[in-house]
Parts: sequence; structure tokens; C-alpha cells
Amino acid sequence: MSVNIEAVKNAIGIADFNRTDLLEIALTHPSHIYENQNLNRQQQVQQEREYRRLAILGDGIFNALVIDYLYHRFPNLNQGALTNNWKNSLLSRKKLSEFARKLNLRQLCLLGGSEIRKDESEQVELLGEMFEALFAAIYLGFERDFSPSRDWIVERFIKKAVDELSKDTQLTEEQVPEDYLQAVDVMNPDEAAKLLWQMKEKADALVAEDEKLKQLLTWVHEKSLLVDSSYKPMKVRAFYLTLFRVLGLAFARNFDPTRGGASARQFALSFNRASSLALDIAFILNSKFDPANVIVSIFALDLEPELKQALQQLQAELPDPDKQRERFEEWRQTNGQTWVDKIRNILGHDLQFSKPQKKLLQQYYDENKLLMECLNKARDLPPEVVENIEATLFLPKD
Repeated sequence: MSVNIEAVKNAIGIADFNRTDLLEIALTHPSHIYENQNLNRQQQVQQEREYRRLAILGDGIFNALVIDYLYHRFPNLNQGALTNNWKNSLLSRKKLSEFARKLNLRQLCLLGGSEIRKDESEQVELLGEMFEALFAAIYLGFERDFSPSRDWIVERFIKKAVDELSKDTQLTEEQVPEDYLQAVDVMNPDEAAKLLWQMKEKADALVAEDEKLKQLLTWVHEKSLLVDSSYKPMKVRAFYLTLFRVLGLAFARNFDPTRGGASARQFALSFNRASSLALDIAFILNSKFDPANVIVSIFALDLEPELKQALQQLQAELPDPDKQRERFEEWRQTNGQTWVDKIRNILGHDLQFSKPQKKLLQQYYDENKLLMECLNKARDLPPEVVENIEATLFLPKD
């Protein structure tokens, strides 16, 4: 049994390919080689060696061509995206096996009985490696000329794969913020705008069905309308949502006298730290959810005079949570609930949220924060796109 060369030529789209010996080697898997009774052991070892050498050569050339394509298509591509994200996705065995399936390699190649009985989904490694061997055969068939080899692989596979990575990027729990920041940094403006709107829709959908969370966002919006217009509305809304999470939820939880006191001491230390923070971090959306950022904002800016006065009074009353731990805990047991009620009344919004609602609120906040960072990172976005997204961040969707 031998490889159907004409079918292979038709699959790769090179009708005049004349190195049929290389196609035979690339598409004859070792599992078939060692079942071939017409070959002695030395011949079997030698034939496997030739197959492996092709696979190694194909891997190296394909790697170089992917980097070359990304380098020229995306002049602003940074090292992290170049080496970790885009390249790794394109060179993964999963992606290469997809390329192999597009060429129908499993039906064109020769496999041993143990591999024939397997489902194609179990042969990701095998198909990926065989695709590399086939590409090496094509490269050698072009007499080691990079130009036609590059044109073939780019037009048949790389360009479309990169387009899919650029345009079909979806917000998933597995991806980390750096993935999106790097993606918008290299996308063209239209692709970046599409990704940003997808992120915005995903974030909005998190709270779209929860009336209580929508009411909270309405409260955030109403509070922001009372603030000096010199501040960017989106950041003011982000600030008020952070304020609610810190003083509405975290403060109430930590100063509840029925709970443990360790987290309360950490929260109270924020008052000491807040006094040393500069005004320019007042609106920073800290990924660590630092209460000191909110407290310093209240102290430094006249956004909430009544809340500012109350927090200053609270700071004056609090025993040092680090040096006077026992006294601090006694104070919390005696006065904690009183202060929770006082802060609740000043905020003027219901603080009773279920655990799932708090989790949704956390996720909503994080995804909007990421979206803000991506807006700052994306290059040459149309001004109307930026304005439209910013105008609706941290707002309930109708």
C-alpha cells in the first residue's frame, strides 16, 4: 500500500509537485512503518528517522514563518504577545491538527492498525506532527525557497487563522486581562472596536436580569450627576461603585461585631495609610480593591461632605488596630454595629446583597475596569467609539 499521490497533490493545491518521494515519507506514519513486513528492522528505523527529520524541519520553518508574518502584519506587536499569545496559539498542536484536518490528512496518510482504530479527536499530536512533516516536504519540493513556501502556508492557513484570532476573540473566564490589553494593542481600529463592544455587552449582561444590581447602578449614576462636571463621568461612576463596595459592603461586613476581627483590623489600618496617599490616585481603580484609595478620595475631595465628616470622626475614635489590638476589638464589639448603621444611612442605599449578587457585582466591576484599560490601550480608535463606550460604562442597561 502506498500514499495516493494524486489525491495529495489535489489537497495541497500543487498539481505540478514532483517530489513525490517526500510526500510518501511525510504521510507514512511510524505506526504503519513498523507493521510493514516488506521492510527489515534497519529499513523501518531508517524510514521513521526520515519522517521525524521532516517533522522537525517543518516545525522550525513553520515557526519562523509565523513570527515573520506576525512581525510584518502587526508593527506594534510587543514581545509578550509575539512570544506567548499569538505565536503559541498558531503553533499549538491543536491548531496544526486543525490545519491537517482541512487537508484531510487522516484519510490521505498511511496509519498502523492501532492508530486507524482511534477516533480523530484522539490524534491531535499525530496530525499536528504530520502537518509539519508535510510542510517540510513542500518546502524541500520548492528547493528550499522560502518565498513560495511562505506564500503557500500564509494563504492557505496563517492569514485566516490570524484573522480569526483578531476578529473572533471572545471574553472568557480562562483569559487574563493581559490577553485583551495585548490584543487591542495590535488590532486595527475596526477589530479593536468590535472586541471592545463585545466586552461591553458581556459586562452589561452580567447584571441585566438582576433588578437589585440595576438599582445600585442607578444610584451610582444619580450620585455621579451631583459631582463637579470637571471630572470624567465614567470615572466618577466607577468611583461611586467602588465606594459602595468598600463602605457599603466591606465596611459593614468587617465591622459587624458578630464576625471575626482580623479583617476589621486590616480595614481600619486603611485610615492610617490613607493619610499618606496622594491626591492623584483618588480615582485609581486598584485591582487589589484597596479601601485606602476610596478613603483618601473622600478625605481629599469634596464629593461627599457628610461622609467625609463621618469618616474623620470614625478615624478619631478608632483605637490603633495594629498596636492596640485588644482595645480595637473591644471598641468594635461595642460600637461596630452603630457605625455600620451610620454609614448605611449616609449612603442611603440598601446594603443587603446575596453572595451570588456580590459575586456578580465583583465580576461586573472587574470587567468594566478591564474595558477602561483597553480603551486607553487601543490605538487610533474612532472618537465616537470611545465616547459611546465611556458614556455607558457603569450604567444600567435599558
